[in-house]
Amino acid sequence: MKVLMQKRKEDWLVKEIRDLGYEISFYKPKEEDKVDYDADIIVDGIWLRHFDFSKFKNLKYIFLLSTGIDYLDLDYLIRNRGIKVTNNHGAYGEPIAEWVLYNILQLEKYDRLNLKNQENKIWTYRSSSGNLYGKTALILGTGAIGRETAKRLKAFDVKTIGLNRSGKKYEEFDEIWKNEEVLKSLKEVDYVISALPDTKETEKFIDKEFLDNLKKEALIINISRGAVIDEKELIKSLQEKRLRGAALDVFETEPLQKDSPLWDMENVYIFPHISFSCEDDQERLFRTALKNLKNLKENKELESLVDIKKGY
Repeated sequence: MKVLMQKRKEDWLVKEIRDLGYEISFYKPKEEDKVDYDADIIVDGIWLRHFDFSKFKNLKYIFLLSTGIDYLDLDYLIRNRGIKVTNNHGAYGEPIAEWVLYNILQLEKYDRLNLKNQENKIWTYRSSSGNLYGKTALILGTGAIGRETAKRLKAFDVKTIGLNRSGKKYEEFDEIWKNEEVLKSLKEVDYVISALPDTKETEKFIDKEFLDNLKKEALIINISRGAVIDEKELIKSLQEKRLRGAALDVFETEPLQKDSPLWDMENVYIFPHISFSCEDDQERLFRTALKNLKNLKENKELESLVDIKKGY
């Protein structure tokens, strides 16, 4: 079978795929006219949004390097073509969970003020800052990222509440709420951490009503998708001091527009969709794709198969 992928610098990766018995065809971004459309399998990520999949007559599998799948026409690929699509679910759970902790600590410990004082050589004594212990975190989504985040927060004596559709319990969480239960108990939440997939059901899940039900001391952390939060309402809440702060790695429009008020807010930390970044990025990037290439050869079930009904 022939695998189509971008030209990589990682010799170990190419060798491993070839050792499994696959033929590899490479392509370069912005040169889609030179793509080998005879491939059986595509291993790639967001650049696939530029492909005309109708030209791939033999395509049977797409192994995504990303967790998100919102850049693909799943109706066409899965329903119309019967192509099996997998994502990289769970591969970045640990580094993203660390990013969440890092940003909660930045916000609680006034990191921006501390760095400004250092840059300006200002020695100012301060006896108070925020604590994590004794706080309550609501984690929207109980997948791998949500569970890894909860595990780390519990080490700081933070109460962890997971939110999902079914109410299914996981040991990493002290409590589980169903989606429809969330509004009635938001006042007890100090941290809202979004790890939701981008689906029709989750679009603007954090809306005006949600934000209005939070306490003024609450923090918002978003590492999922920008569409999960109503960005205009978030900005209003921050401007009117109805929220204490936010750390945002994703936005409704990326790159974040330069005229967005979020850039100038002292209580907001902005990142360019890099919460996944880590030392072992390349291994994590291809983790699920390599497993599934092996699974195909061994006639085993594919991992992280996208369910079109759920949208992830």
